[in-house]
Amino acid sequence: MARVVLVHGAFNELWGPNELKARWLPAVRDGLWHHEVDLDAGDVDVCFYGDLFRRHPGTAEDAQLQASRAGVAEAISGLEIGDAIAALGRVAAEATFDRTVDMINVMMNEPDLRDRMRARVESEVDTETRVVVAHSLGSVVAYDALAANPHWSVHTFVTLGSPMALPMIFDQIEPGPVDGIGAWPGSVQRWVNVRALNDTACATCLADRFGPRVEELVIDNGHRAHAPEPYLNASVTGAAIAAALDGSA
Repeated sequence: MARVVLVHGAFNELWGPNELKARWLPAVRDGLWHHEVDLDAGDVDVCFYGDLFRRHPGTAEDAQLQASRAGVAEAISGLEIGDAIAALGRVAAEATFDRTVDMINVMMNEPDLRDRMRARVESEVDTETRVVVAHSLGSVVAYDALAANPHWSVHTFVTLGSPMALPMIFDQIEPGPVDGIGAWPGSVQRWVNVRALNDTACATCLADRFGPRVEELVIDNGHRAHAPEPYLNASVTGAAIAAALDGSA
């Protein structure tokens, strides 16, 4: 089993675990490159649950997804190339945020779905797993699993572009918050939360919700504010993973 488990976020219904690993492993390695650390492919696994959200044409859920994409072309028409790229990044971030909220609503209200998502994480984590890295919605899924399995030996939890501080999500986490503070995620000894400038999914820091033990780091992902790869290849993300792997965290 893997020492590093990656948990994806929204917009991955049309991918699979092998495809995501092929996309993300180079980014993880690039983050570690800053610290002269190598990582074997066998040391990384992807927890995949996107298939549980795959749309079925003609349904109300499919219509809602289409609505989240509306207006993209109009928003960038007539702009210079540089401005269009920046505008597309902003629109994409907003669409991703809307889609993430939609998926969270489904996750919280569809019977057994949350349990099935948690089970996907539980199938990837074992005694060898040192660090769980979760992007966006994946941070909610990973948190659920970590909190439900305090016997795990996972040392470090790295969240990237996490929306967990948003009231609609924070109020529904399990176990529920006590006196406005969320429970610490199980066996985790270190929690590093990485937020990008202009990432609408994570405008509020998690330390405000889960206490000062959460390490808050802010980076610049440019026009790809919420994209997973710029988060994964960032030096600070690589530093957190490297420290967990060599036991120096």
